[in-house]
Amino acid sequence: MEYLLKSKSSAIPCLIEVDSDSRVYMVRNADTSGKGFNTKEELLHWVSQNWKPEDFEQPGQLREVLEALHAEE
Repeated sequence: MEYLLKSKSSAIPCLIEVDSDSRVYMVRNADTSGKGFNTKEELLHWVSQNWKPEDFEQPGQLREVLEALHAEE
């Protein structure tokens, strides 16, 4: 599953990609740098620690994405 979030500080959206079948867990930050993770849990922890709702044009979108990812098996 891929989620795009529009950052206030970049024209290029931030990205969260989680594909458990392919074991792909990654984010792209507002500065277009990326980070890969070994598990969905590591990704969720990193996003929770490093991204804040107020960083995005639609602050509630980050909460919605995190809730959706927590709900996925």
